[in-house]
Amino acid sequence: MHPELTMFKELIDKEAIYPLMLNSWSMTIFAPTNQAMKNFIENNPSSASFDADLFKYHIAGLPIKREEFSNSPVVSSFAGQFAPLYLSMLESNENSPMNNQKSYFVNNALINAAIEDLKTSNGQDQALYIIDEVLSVFKPSKSVAPTAFELIKEPSLYGLDNIDLTQFASHIESNKLDSIFSSPGLHTFFVPSKIESRGTPDFDLYVVKAHVVENKALFLRTMGDRRNYKTMAHDEKIDVEVSFINKTLRFTSEKMHYVQSNTIKNDAVHKAGRVLSRMILANIPIKNGVMHIIEKPLMLMDMSIRDFLREQTKLKRFHGLLEKHPDVLSELNRHSNKTVLAPDDNAFANLVDNNQKFAGIDENSEEMKKLLRQHLVYQQVSSSDLRRNAGYANLSSASNIPVVFRLIGIEPHSRLTVESGDVNATSLMSDIGASDGILHIIDRVLGMPFNSILEKVIDNPLLNSTLNIGSQGGTQNWNTKLADQNKRYTFFAPSNQAWSEFSLENPSEFKQLDNGIYPSISRTILDRHLSAKGQFNKKDLEQSLKKVDTIQGELLIIPDAKTREIYVEWEGKKAKIIESDIYGLNGVVHIIDKVLAKRRDFKVNSAPNIHCHQSPLLSILSFVCLCLMHWKLSQHS
Repeated sequence: MHPELTMFKELIDKEAIYPLMLNSWSMTIFAPTNQAMKNFIENNPSSASFDADLFKYHIAGLPIKREEFSNSPVVSSFAGQFAPLYLSMLESNENSPMNNQKSYFVNNALINAAIEDLKTSNGQDQALYIIDEVLSVFKPSKSVAPTAFELIKEPSLYGLDNIDLTQFASHIESNKLDSIFSSPGLHTFFVPSKIESRGTPDFDLYVVKAHVVENKALFLRTMGDRRNYKTMAHDEKIDVEVSFINKTLRFTSEKMHYVQSNTIKNDAVHKAGRVLSRMILANIPIKNGVMHIIEKPLMLMDMSIRDFLREQTKLKRFHGLLEKHPDVLSELNRHSNKTVLAPDDNAFANLVDNNQKFAGIDENSEEMKKLLRQHLVYQQVSSSDLRRNAGYANLSSASNIPVVFRLIGIEPHSRLTVESGDVNATSLMSDIGASDGILHIIDRVLGMPFNSILEKVIDNPLLNSTLNIGSQGGTQNWNTKLADQNKRYTFFAPSNQAWSEFSLENPSEFKQLDNGIYPSISRTILDRHLSAKGQFNKKDLEQSLKKVDTIQGELLIIPDAKTREIYVEWEGKKAKIIESDIYGLNGVVHIIDKVLAKRRDFKVNSAPNIHCHQSPLLSILSFVCLCLMHWKLSQHS
């Protein structure tokens, strides 16, 4: 006997008839491992031991090979009153214990090992499958297993006395769809236990049909994570799919199982989008398939976006910030046709300091309000809308900042991306429908870069010359201060063209900078362009600031009311801001068209830093000369 089957073997030895059956009858046994048996006893203390019927439910009266699973997916067990056994095979499952291509299941139990060529003493064929779960805890109170409709009408048939499914039963009957839930075959039924619809549409026949997948008995593990299945709500007008989602709770290893519907084709009554519903009781085998009891109906978008944000544990930071700005929430509630781009908590994790405060932005400030409104678009944009528009949409947020929606990749594996405020975000979960719009959960905070301003300078091709001059002086060069996330900088960075013009006007001086002969001069000039007094954006420069103190001096701020252009001035030399508000995690960059420097900056009192630009070859030659001198001196001595 297999060492992992000793508990199951003990059940066989309890009755004299069982060894006789094993020695002479043709059959297939689905034997749970010891661990599976222990899990069953632990999770079902009221059924602390197998009874005879449950034991017989693990035995089928004919030999079954894995190659037959697809052609004969339904078999009867020796326990005639129980539901049939449902066999399935999944392709390309990397976690398969059998091989790297396929996994085999009976109901929700995974087959860990198989012996398909057993023979009895009288030549009868047998098969043994070792499985990782006990097959069922649902023993019918009548002589045969119920259909889905019978169990919905009378949950007590499976001992589910504390579950009330009468509301869903009444919707089935009022839409005259009881035949769907009673029809023979192998189907999957999702049955909501709580129906408190406040949204549209009404609980019509499409909504009822969206809870049924026809001709497939989909248990949790055989459905797979995020695989899409057509429901019976599928015709020329409406198309609804369902899929499973597994979520691990944030602070524990506990998994939560959800089913989500996705209305991908809609009409004037039924909105496009996804609805999530938590599994309350899964994997209930019945006469005509499998049933899952879920928390609330699919397809019905009866929850507001605000309520959805409040309920989601992974959106606490975004919801908390909205709560600090009631006027933004009020604005959100007023619009009934909107898209909300909600960053999850992980998106915020990279943007806070050790005190959980936002880098550079006060949570109660007008700037934070603007940032939140950047995540609101007062037009509904779903993946379906994008597909009808070549996968692209260019809109404006509530803060009047452009927001670009794109579908990336090839169907059915495309993903939604959003670009706004110099940030690219990818949707982690798209098209979540609500009574007042649609929501996409994204992985970045729009308008809030997660890179330092040094990385912004590195990535900007207009600032290559500034980057080069700031890199002089070895590992502790001037550029390193731009990576300091404990400071808040405003950097007026000269463009490549600005340095080119400076080199034409001051060729010998620029040569000193470009060759790195005097790094101290480079540092002084760049310090004149950098303020460590705070992060000042274009609006600050236009409306409130007259001057900005830099590390080396003071810059006057001169806005032009007619052209809306902004100039900075140092000792009579003016530079225009040609690109503004390039945000980094520790500050903001404004690109200017002039270098704020004069010839007197190049007067030095110390020797040039030859070492910093000495070539490797020259260093080697110097070393050789020193060695020769040492050798000659030793000869004379």
